[in-house]
Amino acid sequence: MKTYIKNNISNIISIFILLSPFIDLVTGINIHNNINITLGVIYRLLVLGILFLIVTIIYKKKKLLIPYLIVVIYILLFLLVNDKTYLTKELQGALRVFYFPLILVTLFNIKDEFKISNNILIVTLVEYTLLLFIPNVLGLGYNTYSESKVGHLGFFASANEIGGILSLLIPILFINIKERIIPKIIFILIYLYVILNIGTKTPILVFIMTILTLYLYLISVWKKERKIKYIKYSILVIILVLSTILFILPKTNFYKNIKIHLNYLHVEKITDLTKPKIIDHFIFSSRLKFKDNKQKLYDKSSLSRQLFGIGYINGNKEIKDAEMDFYDIGYSNGTIGLIIFFGITIYVLRNIKTNTNNITRVVIKLELLLILLLSGITGHILTSPSVSFIAAIIILITTSNKKELLFASYNMDIGGIEKALLTLVNKIDKTKYNITIVLEKKEGIFLDKLDKNIKVIELRVSNNKNIFIRKFTNMFRKEIFRLFNNKKYDFSCCYATYSYSSNKVALIASNNRMIYIHNDYTHIYKEKELNEFFDTRNLGDYRYITFVSNESKNNFTKVYKKYKENYIVINNFVDVSEIIEKSSEKIDCIKKNRTMIFVGRLDEHQKRITRLLKIIKLLKNVDLWIVGDGPDKQMYKAIVTKEKLNDRVTFLGKKSNPFPYIKESDYIIFTSDYEGFPVTYLESIVLNKPVITTQALSDDLVKINDYGYKISKDEKEAAKEIKEIFKSKKTIKYKNLNNVQNKRMKKLESIFNEVI
Repeated sequence: MKTYIKNNISNIISIFILLSPFIDLVTGINIHNNINITLGVIYRLLVLGILFLIVTIIYKKKKLLIPYLIVVIYILLFLLVNDKTYLTKELQGALRVFYFPLILVTLFNIKDEFKISNNILIVTLVEYTLLLFIPNVLGLGYNTYSESKVGHLGFFASANEIGGILSLLIPILFINIKERIIPKIIFILIYLYVILNIGTKTPILVFIMTILTLYLYLISVWKKERKIKYIKYSILVIILVLSTILFILPKTNFYKNIKIHLNYLHVEKITDLTKPKIIDHFIFSSRLKFKDNKQKLYDKSSLSRQLFGIGYINGNKEIKDAEMDFYDIGYSNGTIGLIIFFGITIYVLRNIKTNTNNITRVVIKLELLLILLLSGITGHILTSPSVSFIAAIIILITTSNKKELLFASYNMDIGGIEKALLTLVNKIDKTKYNITIVLEKKEGIFLDKLDKNIKVIELRVSNNKNIFIRKFTNMFRKEIFRLFNNKKYDFSCCYATYSYSSNKVALIASNNRMIYIHNDYTHIYKEKELNEFFDTRNLGDYRYITFVSNESKNNFTKVYKKYKENYIVINNFVDVSEIIEKSSEKIDCIKKNRTMIFVGRLDEHQKRITRLLKIIKLLKNVDLWIVGDGPDKQMYKAIVTKEKLNDRVTFLGKKSNPFPYIKESDYIIFTSDYEGFPVTYLESIVLNKPVITTQALSDDLVKINDYGYKISKDEKEAAKEIKEIFKSKKTIKYKNLNNVQNKRMKKLESIFNEVI
């Protein structure tokens, strides 16, 4: 259970977010029907409670108990000094205020454990917008202003709350604005319709502020990149949009509301708007007067109530809030309440570090500014649990000190690719990076060998025999994955080229993408087939196309040249200390003669073990150990029997620990038609065993000539060459692979840390 929650904490929080609009909808209906304890209160407390338990019990963040204990003690003292007749209402008011610092500090304690996709926030924005738009079009719901019957809130309760939520979410839409631009333009038009018909000033002013900020940022980028034409075109677009808005403005509730205000205030000329009374009413909606009234009540109160707050109820009358969050917290919750609120909040904000690209950093800073601005001039922002939850998520969404890495593959069963992936992800520094592996099938003996901090997700690709059911199911699962994971990661890698699903996952998860090509595919496919295969992998969408050997890269480049500027070589990793440690285990095989060993998949198409068996037959006093399994095992056994090689060729089967056998042998041998860069090659180097191979294996740091010998693919020639190798006094160079691999890891880390 604990593992499941840890692996899915991001999805759990995402579901809480996605449910918020519908909870607020039901809450609005409850409030309009005078139901005191609403679904919203219950839901937010439940979410806070669940997250508190997860953080303290599962993640063992016991320090979180301190702010909760402080708030609990304060609330008890707050209730003690205030009217006990209205205890429920006072408690509800206090909980609303402290929801923001508590949810913020709770999520802050697991900030490195979760990351929310921008898609989740955009979908939430769409939910709120449509829940406003559809009732408006159908003529259903409630008015923003009940007295004047102006404005439209759908079935929501508070214009300030819904305006605050929309204001917080809208900037997220403009991250990666180039993606799905037509749907986004359509949505922005619907959004404009909605906020203009709510009738309040806040969401409109914030929308304008957001657009202006991001536009100024884009201008600076365009100037730097000398894309002056973009600036010219954008000005024309802005003029067109503004003209459209001005044309439709008189027909909106916003215009009607402003007109009512101006008529009420008897504003006849523009200079009248500078008068203090008119500023208060028009801009602050008389909130300055409410603030003064509450301050007077606060000043008359006892010292204990000034310290712990005058509360929300005075006798049998509700105190009219100032509708400005900071003032309301100070008066209603007192000096100590204000200190606790800002103490917890400032503690979190001071410890926030953003590791994000430029556009996201702009958006996050804008969000923080909006939260402070809105809370200073209006109410129900930081004191609204629905707004608080969204605000806390947005503040923390890019604050993880760790980069998020995703690797997509088929499974974790025994195989070269799987072993290479296992070693790579286990070697990555977990203090710098969170790692997620997405598998088509969550199976294989290597699963248990993964570092416990690595998250493993099963994609659950359908294999239904019905093609329509299979395609629909896989499409649906892909879109669900996109919803929760779109651009959520700082880096994504398709580690299994042959897996189409892994390719899609890597393309969805990040803009900083890499695809590994482990084999020399020019030997597998003809030129036309190779081009067709890799065209379906969308290689042009990958920032890096990584080969495990120079030979594979060079051969591939001759055939597939489209994206050669993105081709790089990074060899596989091995666990040096593990290999050395495990190589000392006892084996059940007695060495009689000079011995060569083959380790790998028993697959004739690539490995050509029939070639190896012919070579062995031509050599005298040479034994062969074969470690591994595969589809052609029985065929090889039959050949061995037929050629009377049973006394010299031993099939050892699949070995989870092949290292003692490599250590005991004299040479490791490969007779493949093609290879990428076998992990076994590196393992033999660690054990200081010479390599005999038909392939000119090398990467930028390790070359075959230093560690072994290249032989012909012709069996007779190869046998002659091996005889000469036996006579050779060539000294195999020892290489400290730890140093080599540290260089490789630095190269990879520079890619992980790139800002796209």
